[in-house]
Amino acid sequence: MLLAVLAAAACAPLRRAPSPAAPSAPLLPSVPPAPRGDLGTLDHERIDAWEQRLRTHPRLRQETADSLARGSRYLPGLRRILAANGVPPSLALLPVIESGFYPTARGRRGERGLWQLRRATARRFGLVVNAHRDDRVQPERATRAAAQYLRLLHDRYGDWPLALAAYNAGERRVDRALARDPEASSFWRLAERGYLPRTSQEYVPRFFAVLRVAGEQEPTAVGSAL
Repeated sequence: MLLAVLAAAACAPLRRAPSPAAPSAPLLPSVPPAPRGDLGTLDHERIDAWEQRLRTHPRLRQETADSLARGSRYLPGLRRILAANGVPPSLALLPVIESGFYPTARGRRGERGLWQLRRATARRFGLVVNAHRDDRVQPERATRAAAQYLRLLHDRYGDWPLALAAYNAGERRVDRALARDPEASSFWRLAERGYLPRTSQEYVPRFFAVLRVAGEQEPTAVGSAL
């Protein structure tokens, strides 16, 4: 579901872009802010590394800024829908790394829309996907389905990083990872041990880094214990 190559992105050819902002400055201050802390404020070296990439790598910085700019028209409505479905409004920024905020984006495995929902997942949560109609490209309808799915995942795993990993990789993969380490209590431990797909290992910290550069979340010294 992730549209950009994560770890390899930092090695891609560079193109001219604005100079990096100061470490504490949002990439796009005009993005309407969501309530802080609703996802839990995290501090982990993987998030720090991704924040550094998003702020200093010219291509990643520009892509993120452009995505946030495209998303500004959708964010107020998306946040209202998420909140109405009991999901933290800050998750409205997930399309930054899912689709770049292109409502008709298409993934390599048939994912579609802002939230890059697969056909089966979309239908599971009431969307119509057929030869004549695809609700995944309708931002409001797709957001309602994504909100229901995200809430289900959080209810299942009791933890937003694990829920996001399952949104990216699927519930079965997260379940298999947890089965390999029955004492695991966090996404970070599973990622550190390599029990999750590499894309998911990068997807979760990248999202929390996006929150930071968008000015929605600040790191705090809560430790980086696995």
